[in-house]
Amino acid sequence: MYRISDWLVAEGPHVADMGALLSGLAERLLAGGVPVARMAAMIETLHPRFIGAMRVWEPDGDVRLRRLTFDDPRVVAAPKRFTIDELQETGDWVEFKLDDPRIDDYDLLPQLAQEGHTHYLLMPLKFREGPLQGLSFSTKQPGGFTGAQSRAIRSLQPSLSLTANVIATHTMWREVLKAYVGEVPGDLILQGAIRRADVRRVEAALIMTDMRGFTRLANASTPEATVAALNAYLDDVVPAIAAAGGEILKFIGDGVLATVPFDTTANAAAACAAALAAAQAIRQAASNVGIALHVGEVAFGNIGAGDRLDFTIIGRDVNLLARIEKICGEFHEDIVMSQAFAALCGAPTRLVTHFTPKGFDGEVAVFAPA
Repeated sequence: MYRISDWLVAEGPHVADMGALLSGLAERLLAGGVPVARMAAMIETLHPRFIGAMRVWEPDGDVRLRRLTFDDPRVVAAPKRFTIDELQETGDWVEFKLDDPRIDDYDLLPQLAQEGHTHYLLMPLKFREGPLQGLSFSTKQPGGFTGAQSRAIRSLQPSLSLTANVIATHTMWREVLKAYVGEVPGDLILQGAIRRADVRRVEAALIMTDMRGFTRLANASTPEATVAALNAYLDDVVPAIAAAGGEILKFIGDGVLATVPFDTTANAAAACAAALAAAQAIRQAASNVGIALHVGEVAFGNIGAGDRLDFTIIGRDVNLLARIEKICGEFHEDIVMSQAFAALCGAPTRLVTHFTPKGFDGEVAVFAPA
């Protein structure tokens, strides 16, 4: 097993994710004579929706990913005990021969026994911070793992803990950054775009939404009620944008700023059509919203001072989008768009008004869906 440990330390931290680590580990265990039939990594994460993720390797398929949510009834109201709970309570390995009647007290083990598994080992993974995580091994070998095979698996604990910690930490930072700044900005930050004035330009269809009556609501409600109403509104907005292939870049009070990027001029029309579809889905779901649409260039950039930075988007087209959004309220329109967007979106439109945006020279035409 020394060679596997060496691989885990030297190459394991550089694999794509925990699923790739399981696949590489399984390949090496099987080649070394350890007949694993299933492995599962149970890793808690730092995410606003998910408790953690479980990745399962089996010989005849890709690694499966199951994300565990905080309100998942299979987790919060499970009638049986989870082996990971016992591991975290005792700090020790959990091991069962699967003909042991005690397995009936646990959630997964009877199912494994029915599928022909004979032996189950759950390894504690000791991370630098947080509770113990777990990586399970099971076999269908008659009689279970031999003593030598079990010792070989156990010998991998230090190197597996180290490697899994590195991969999980990287995944955690990706997920935290995605939750707070968006996927593209988060990736840029992890790639080193952390200096002031680092700028990346992106062509995109642009979406800005505004919750109508928010100031009145906030003035008349408790902070808790205001936050609940705002979250309910965002539950209508965010999924529609995600379904269109868009990315949320900013929550600005009750406003949402998002993009549907495109990489070539030929793809601009498809991006605009997708952004319009998202706007129409939002309008169907939420009655208290105004939406502005535009197409152009945004620049991702770091602004700030000293050790405090914000990764934001800036540019002429962002400013124009914000000015166009004000037309929604003035003309009682749910969706408005720039002339450039109207020309590309592929849908019938009608002229709403011409106006001169503050800070811009010359009039701008604003349209709405026909």
